[in-house]
Amino acid sequence: MEQITPQFPLTMKNPLRLALLLAVVLCLGACGRPKPDAHRAANEFFLNIGKSRFPEAYESTTFAFRAGTSFRNFQATAKELGLSAGTVSCNWSKDEPQDSEVKLTGEVRSAAGKTVPIIVRLTLERGEWRVFSLRTPDRSGKKEIDQFSLVGKGDAFNTAASHEIPSLETIQKLTRDSLLLFNDAIQRQDFANFYSKVSQEWQDQLTLGQLQRAFQPFIDNKVDIHDIENLPPFFDKAPQVQSDGILIVEGHYPSKPLAAFFRLRFSYNFPYWKLFGVELQVRD
Repeated sequence: MEQITPQFPLTMKNPLRLALLLAVVLCLGACGRPKPDAHRAANEFFLNIGKSRFPEAYESTTFAFRAGTSFRNFQATAKELGLSAGTVSCNWSKDEPQDSEVKLTGEVRSAAGKTVPIIVRLTLERGEWRVFSLRTPDRSGKKEIDQFSLVGKGDAFNTAASHEIPSLETIQKLTRDSLLLFNDAIQRQDFANFYSKVSQEWQDQLTLGQLQRAFQPFIDNKVDIHDIENLPPFFDKAPQVQSDGILIVEGHYPSKPLAAFFRLRFSYNFPYWKLFGVELQVRD
């Protein structure tokens, strides 16, 4: 900080001048310092997400932030990024204060030890520091990606992200029917019928031949999971709809002698959820 040399004597005979000088010194001394209230607001925001207090976190953002993303998309994106896995600390490595805005760069660490690099901007609104934007650095570290905003992502994205999670009964049926259809293709050694019933998005990504070749190891190893038909699935993670509208279902069937562990992806093809991806393992 540049040293200021008084141009008038500092005596009690000049109380007004002394007060003015002190005000200038205090103001200059504060410039460039971190804003503790902004730090506290950011930390509280991520701790609320870490404890799954999504409504509180969402309401602590600015009006502009909420106008750019729905609560459902906010919640889904936070989960995808791993911010809801029990946040234990926020470490800010860079602080860039401006007149009424603070940009914090750092990382959020979860209870599981995962760190999420984050760039958060906070601004004063109604006398309180509120989150204005949340971004993550790209792989190069040179660009910032807005993971939360729906602005500019199109109506199709907004519609997909707005779908509610189906009922537990529906998800159980989706899981069982999809895996039995997959198993039938393995036993027939022919994925034509299976391919005809998966989502349009998956069909757009690969041909029937590519699908058959991808799952040929299941045929070669004579995998058979027909025993799951009369068993309830156990969901190892709560089913969730991601911000891109994809429903993720992950769990296992305790079939014997080998249990079937699955991770299924579904996309919404009106009026049904249809399979968009299969990951299957059979093991003790």
